[in-house]
Amino acid sequence: MRPLLRPALIAAAVLLAPVGAAPVAYAAQGVESVRAGDDRRSEPYIVTLVPDADPQRVMDDTGVTEARFVYRSVVRGFAADLNEAQLAALRVHPEVRAVERDGRAVGSPVEDGVTGIW
Repeated sequence: MRPLLRPALIAAAVLLAPVGAAPVAYAAQGVESVRAGDDRRSEPYIVTLVPDADPQRVMDDTGVTEARFVYRSVVRGFAADLNEAQLAALRVHPEVRAVERDGRAVGSPVEDGVTGIW
């Protein structure tokens, strides 16, 4: 059994090395973009507000000039392309509940043959 231990440890190290390096590379990329101070670069986000908040007022307070969509029914909030300065302002605003990066969601089938992309 002992002769198999060394090859197994080497294989585990080789397989796990890329997984361990990924967060470091991603973090370094984020630090670099913040250092550059490029507030013109924006990315899509969804901002969820507390129940009675006015999305337009929060947008005005935080420098968000254009929303892709404003949510007023089930939840309060908006979807917008945000830069670093707007993100920072939204994250400390008292009426903001959450700020999440927007993206594509793909559902898992609940029955055979059923698929969905939202």
